[in-house]
Amino acid sequence: MSDEPKLKRCSFFLLRYVPDLRREEALNLGVFLHSPKEKYLGCVLTDDFHRVKRLDPQADLELLRALPQHFDDEIDRRGDDLEAYIREMQESYSNLIQVSDPRPCLLSDPQGEIQSLFARYVGAPSIGPGRDDTRIRIKQRLTAALVRAGAWDRIEKRIPAAQWTGKGDPFVFDYGYRLITNGASLDTPSPHSRIKFIHALSLKRDTTLATALVFTVKQVRKSEAADLTAVVGARAESGVAPALYTQSLLEENGIAIQPLSGIDDFAQSVRQDLTL
Repeated sequence: MSDEPKLKRCSFFLLRYVPDLRREEALNLGVFLHSPKEKYLGCVLTDDFHRVKRLDPQADLELLRALPQHFDDEIDRRGDDLEAYIREMQESYSNLIQVSDPRPCLLSDPQGEIQSLFARYVGAPSIGPGRDDTRIRIKQRLTAALVRAGAWDRIEKRIPAAQWTGKGDPFVFDYGYRLITNGASLDTPSPHSRIKFIHALSLKRDTTLATALVFTVKQVRKSEAADLTAVVGARAESGVAPALYTQSLLEENGIAIQPLSGIDDFAQSVRQDLTL
């Protein structure tokens, strides 16, 4: 019995397309799944709009196709308070696009099982976990690992780079913490402290982000000792030129690369750092 996976209390809700509120006809476009324990909010949306066009020939398909990226961006931006974002969605989406009331469920692996929920309630081809090598999916796996390791509540989230690079810089690091030795102060850089950043990205898709990371870390290192670990889906494979270039760019500038295959060990190392 001890080897059985532990079930986590979750809730899911549907994203629905309702072209005529009076007729109350609706189509399910996708599924959101929230796991408070893992600090996870996942989103899987359909990319098949044939049923939408049959229901509403005037449907704005460009709007619908933009929804997956919109929700990914908002989940990423609002990751520190997902519950507030969920409440905001339920209040805001009540006309053409609606969000249903949440339904409770018990799941052993929310990030792995969201696709099954989608197949049950929507059934059409999806945009979501099939795109595993995206920044948002990698960051969600990283977050869950930090929660499991007991490090989540002790690290900083969304750390503005402007304090090192200059006022107005919009870049933020995903996570970070200061490694303290010899009695150094937590809030003050010193020869006995080192800041460690953690940032998620896709080697295949995020070359521009990698370039920004390199520039930003160089600016931080001008004023204090700093390390950065880039958490990626997997190391680059031979023949995949963009991923190989991005990987080389990071490594040549002293940025460590951590694949998801070892993410739990990495999260444990973060916890050990925080107990020093």
